[in-house]
Amino acid sequence: MPRRIKPERLITLALVALAALGLAVILAGWAPAAEGTEYSQKIVLQNDRVRAQMNYYPAGTSAPEHEHKSPRVVVVVEGGTLEIRDASGKISTLSLKNGDIVWRGPEKHSVTNSGSTPVRLVEIDVLDCPKR
Repeated sequence: MPRRIKPERLITLALVALAALGLAVILAGWAPAAEGTEYSQKIVLQNDRVRAQMNYYPAGTSAPEHEHKSPRVVVVVEGGTLEIRDASGKISTLSLKNGDIVWRGPEKHSVTNSGSTPVRLVEIDVLDCPKR
């Protein structure tokens, strides 16, 4: 039997999806003033319910281990190949395309751009997402 989703959770997920779509449209033409050679992140929206940040991974760069305490929607602005190393050391490879939208749960990990092109993502943390 399919699991029933509570109406308030549907509303939260719908708002996140709309925010992700809006940010993807806005940021599709976004380019930083100076393309750096280091991993960078910038918060582009924050309130009580969500925090959105732009992450930029030039080829060969890494983000150190960090923890996401809330689930999040990831919008791929500029795709490529990322390796995710979880807290246990397991590595998974993600091949991301421009416009992909991915749901990620809370996790502790590090990220490396193992491809030959830069990767640009918008991560939208859902700060008020109900715990299961």
